Amino acid sequence: MKTIVVSNRKGGSAKTTTAVNLACELARIGSVLLIDLDTQAHASMGVGSCASLDNGAHSIFFGKTLSETFVPTVYEQLTLSPATEFFDVYDNGDLRGILRNRFYGERIHEFFDYVVIDTPPTFDALLKNALEVADAVVIPFVPHHLGVVAVGQMMRAIYQNASFNGQSTPNVGILPVMVNAHIPEHRDAIGKIKIQFGKEKLFTPIGIDVKLSNQFEGGNPIVNDEERSRGIKDYRRFVEELLTRL
Repeated sequence: MKTIVVSNRKGGSAKTTTAVNLACELARIGSVLLIDLDTQAHASMGVGSCASLDNGAHSIFFGKTLSETFVPTVYEQLTLSPATEFFDVYDNGDLRGILRNRFYGERIHEFFDYVVIDTPPTFDALLKNALEVADAVVIPFVPHHLGVVAVGQMMRAIYQNASFNGQSTPNVGILPVMVNAHIPEHRDAIGKIKIQFGKEKLFTPIGIDVKLSNQFEGGNPIVNDEERSRGIKDYRRFVEELLTRL
């Protein structure tokens, strides 16, 4: 089993769009668990579901098992652990290691080939729990100055968390999204990422496709659309590249 965390501390970075399309594309080749740790529940909506009032993914912090939160989706081989509505991480005490303990205690690796985790745009106990079980971290970013800054902040958070827990650093990949190669600012931002973090950490960019922003209205990830589009092509290529790094 491989666990892939999709994260960026900056909002509006297509984090959830990436997590949903990644999970659905992986479900073509294996069994997948999508965990929605962002209480906005957008990943849950992206696969045609919604947040749970009291039995979502965040319920593990109240003593429930992770498997109790599983709900089926309309997509074959894709299981969802939806977000828990109104969960407030600051209302709870020490939450370290809880998701990792649930993974091992419930032997999640025996039931799924891949786990995809969508995280909130914060550096709190939810993100730290996700990073503790990550084999890989994908950082989507919009190529402009603040996007570059956010990638640096996220990279530091990943290394800091691994060092604090005495863990090896997960495989990190950076995914430019909403890219227009004709815009100089986009080219410059991607160039800065290459210089700062190395070309090998970059995935091929995801271009602009209006269908990507519309997919959540129908709860249908673009990779499942029968009509060909740039978004489908780009996300499928991204998944192929990711699989070669796992």
